[in-house]
Amino acid sequence: MTTIMGATELSACLHQYGLQAGGPARRLPGGHVGQSAVVPTAQGLVVVKRCNRRFEKARVQLVAQAHQHAARAGLAPPLRLTYDGQWTAQVDDAMYTVTEYVDHAEQAGPTVFASALAALHNHFESFSPQGRCEDFLQLPDPPAADLERIRRQTDDAASRQAIDWRMKILTEFGLDAQSLAAVPRSWVHGDARPDNLLITRSPDRRLFIDFDQVSRFPRPYEIVRAFVACISPQMSSHLLGSTFREYLNAYHTIAPIPATDRAIMIDLYITVQAAETRTFTTPQGEIRGMPAFARARHQQLTWITEHRDLLRGVAEEAQP
Repeated sequence: MTTIMGATELSACLHQYGLQAGGPARRLPGGHVGQSAVVPTAQGLVVVKRCNRRFEKARVQLVAQAHQHAARAGLAPPLRLTYDGQWTAQVDDAMYTVTEYVDHAEQAGPTVFASALAALHNHFESFSPQGRCEDFLQLPDPPAADLERIRRQTDDAASRQAIDWRMKILTEFGLDAQSLAAVPRSWVHGDARPDNLLITRSPDRRLFIDFDQVSRFPRPYEIVRAFVACISPQMSSHLLGSTFREYLNAYHTIAPIPATDRAIMIDLYITVQAAETRTFTTPQGEIRGMPAFARARHQQLTWITEHRDLLRGVAEEAQP
């Protein structure tokens, strides 16, 4: 833990919450945007979350507000208040939150995850945060604008090839700027996937964590993104269709999906994924040095475009 979250830094954070470490911290997996560690204290195990050092204070406070809003409905582990009544603490240039520790019992399957996500989306209808901050999830206008900018700036052959491939996908399958502008924005988790949903030992507790990417964004995108995170690209076309149908039905039972959302959700997902440049990837590697992530992301987008017609057909089916 010393290279991730030093003992002095951790102690200074816990002090602001009236806590003191009672043993070594254990880093939790994940952490592409922030880092989390389980820490024993006299009040029990807690999770200390350090948000990305690049996040401004307003972004971290938005993350904390979204997390606590979900916690009030039993959809996230509750945050602790600092001595001065704040959800967040600051040590040097890093911002922290602290929650109770909840042990994983199992990982959610697609239908269980869909039900939990629908409940979260329903609850986010009443989310009204204090203050304003830039959304983490954004789309360029027009969609290919950032890709074109990067292409002009790079001489790397692999990057240019990947950019051309993505721009071809946008041309063939993507939504245009006018269609994107017409899609309503709602509060979304931003990184809804099985790793960020705790299925606890009490079966009625399904708790979301890691709200770092919370944003106002088209909800149909998150519905499809979460489904893709729940499945394996190796599944057969028949199983893919039936699994997606069951997933959407489970979501729809709790939060009905309008026909307009169903009609655009697959092409919306492809558009966002193809246009995204925050962690721009090539099949061989990417600018942040995460080649395995780059390959997986490239393969995933290829796989979704290959099954686009199947998935669109399932999405547009009428509910029973």
